[in-house]
Amino acid sequence: MIPMVDLKRQYHNLKKEIDAAIGDVLEETRFILGPNVSALEEEVAAYHDLPYAVGVANGTDALLLALRACGIEAGDEVITTTFTFIATAEV
Repeated sequence: MIPMVDLKRQYHNLKKEIDAAIGDVLEETRFILGPNVSALEEEVAAYHDLPYAVGVANGTDALLLALRACGIEAGDEVITTTFTFIATAEV
């Protein structure tokens, strides 16, 4: 096997920050609409020079939200890649 990404090394390089962030979220116990989610949304919006960003639970939710934002409704034709996950077609 040819390693493409060494996630263990990346994690160890950022271990203190990652563990602290996870600890903060667990201490807060507000996993949905909590201050950490708001902070992430603000950082993502600022990074992309946008007025806002919305965090969602998963990629399927993100696809659904994007399609709704574009006015796509049930029965509309959406052309996508065949090299994808099944959720792309299910949305």
